[in-house]
Amino acid sequence: MVDSTEIHRLLDDLRQGSRRALARSITLVESRRASDREAADFLMDKVDRTLVQRDNPNPLGWSMAVTGPPGAGKSTLIDLLGCQALDRGHRVAVLAIDPSSAKSGGSILGDKTRMQRLATRDQAFVRPSPAGTMLGGTARATQEAMDLCRFAGFDWVMVETVGVGQNETEVSNLVDWTLLVLLGRSGDELQGIKRGIVEAADTVLVNKADGDGIDAALETCSFYRSALALFPPHALEGWQVPCLTLSALKETGLDAFWSTLQTLQNLPGFDPWLRAKRSEQRIHQYRRKLNQTLWAVMGEGRGSEVGQTIEEGVRTGQYSPAAAVSKTMEALGLQGEGIHKAIQKG
Repeated sequence: MVDSTEIHRLLDDLRQGSRRALARSITLVESRRASDREAADFLMDKVDRTLVQRDNPNPLGWSMAVTGPPGAGKSTLIDLLGCQALDRGHRVAVLAIDPSSAKSGGSILGDKTRMQRLATRDQAFVRPSPAGTMLGGTARATQEAMDLCRFAGFDWVMVETVGVGQNETEVSNLVDWTLLVLLGRSGDELQGIKRGIVEAADTVLVNKADGDGIDAALETCSFYRSALALFPPHALEGWQVPCLTLSALKETGLDAFWSTLQTLQNLPGFDPWLRAKRSEQRIHQYRRKLNQTLWAVMGEGRGSEVGQTIEEGVRTGQYSPAAAVSKTMEALGLQGEGIHKAIQKG
């Protein structure tokens, strides 16, 4: 049973911008314990309703994914961008998604150690989370954690993804803006003309444009500018996805980034586009949550006798995957029995 008094106390602390309350809230929504699930849903219902009201008529705050292949310098870039955002008067929250072991399920959670300047600033909140089994560079409760950060008054929320591949675009469904960070001459330039993470990017940054890497960065950036011109128009009218070079280590090239962001936010259709974007984020969150809840009901094949039985039937060949889906629907009280019988007869 939900302790509504405790949840309301937590909400009050969040409204005051308490980082401790924010950390507790994220821990709650990340929990897989059945006893925490109801409390987390109650908390998020209050948070989501408030955020929808805040975003009308003018959307508030800004969320941004920093994604790209391993070794591109995402953590160093976030440390620099976050400090500069703080200096510009923002409150900054960073959700760093770390990879989890496929065997043990454990995570090192080491990205925070590469954001030492940002992590020590009073107006910043840095939270590492394990990716677990989630694909697309995100964690199970990334969307909920972002909403909690916004509710607590952090108007700049950045998500550092696990190093992602070409087709892993999940994070772009959760944030307002997607920064794709690349390296010069990394051997994947030809991938730039293919659909995937490049097409999902709203801005492309080629990092480590310093020393001997300047020429490589400029060459790669030129290639991507040509590739981006082949993609369909951006959903925000008037926006042409830029490719910029910078060096997060040497702290050069960031003026162009801030200028580009200002140009973006000054576009006539920016506010309507952002409202529509956040509406789609809520739809995506609903679908994600529904999928997670269905798996929880079935016990993810482990804690539920029904889930165990069906998965064992697939494993032994008693059920085909298609028949198992129908059997699952039937177990949940949904339409599926007819399909299952048809499959068995066929």
